[in-house]
Amino acid sequence: MGRPMVNKQDKRVVQVNIRLTIPENERVCVNAEASAMTPANWIRQKIFTGKFPQVKVSPLTAAMYRELHKIGVNLNQITKQMNEGKQPNFIGVIAELAKKQGEILKMLIHDSRPGEG
Repeated sequence: MGRPMVNKQDKRVVQVNIRLTIPENERVCVNAEASAMTPANWIRQKIFTGKFPQVKVSPLTAAMYRELHKIGVNLNQITKQMNEGKQPNFIGVIAELAKKQGEILKMLIHDSRPGEG
């Protein structure tokens, strides 16, 4: 099954090229990703509506979610071993988890302004 046909008047046939600085491009890409859009569609919507497209997904990166998940898994494993009466040395693990938690919190604090670091 192929792609549905588009009306002639709805086809996008005119191409407009613009040049952006690297920081401008990064900002557009971050905002487009947060709105679950391509950069071209994000720019198109901004131009024709005059408003920024609504943010649909959190600007947090998938890597941060995965890291938070890993920390939770590690804490669950530690808790299970402690409840089973095993007494391994968890000081190093807890210190590493605290360090990762601090890094993630720092990223979350600066996440309120997409595209700015």
